[in-house]
Formats: sequence, structure tokens, C-alpha cells
Amino acid sequence: MQLFATAIAIFGFLRWPGTEIRRGKVLRDASQGPGLVMIEGRQYPFSLEDLWKSGRLPKAGMEIEAEFNRDGQLLAIRTVAGSEQ
Repeated sequence: MQLFATAIAIFGFLRWPGTEIRRGKVLRDASQGPGLVMIEGRQYPFSLEDLWKSGRLPKAGMEIEAEFNRDGQLLAIRTVAGSEQ
């Protein structure tokens, strides 16, 4: 399981079967407490330890993709490839 989690962190494109990807933006980074992302008009708090799965640290305005399970639970947040924000 640890190997799979490491692969996801390194190769952001690996996804769990049955998940849905949605795009959004970082509203607040997680350097001073919980971060905040906006996805389809809804705000989701996150921390670097729980949902953030990118090697780059989040910054306000950064484009992200969020992975949700079938029940609509947020599973992971990653930077969008090529996003320079």
C-alpha cells in the first residue's frame, strides 16, 4: 500500500477505479493552517498530510484537480500538469 501511495504522489496520473476527477483552484495555501480549495462552487478544507498529493506546495490561485469517490467524498488533490501558478 505504501508503494502505491508513493506512486500516486510521484505520478499524479494514477487513480483509483470508480473515481471522478473535477477541476478547481486553491483559495488558501496550507502553510498557516488548513488550506482551502474551490471545486464547482463548493469549498473544501485540506491539509498537506491528508488530501494533498502533489510534490509542489499549494499556492493561492493554483489550478488543481480533485479526485472524488462514487459517494462524492474528496479523496485527493493534485496540481494540474502545466499549471504555472
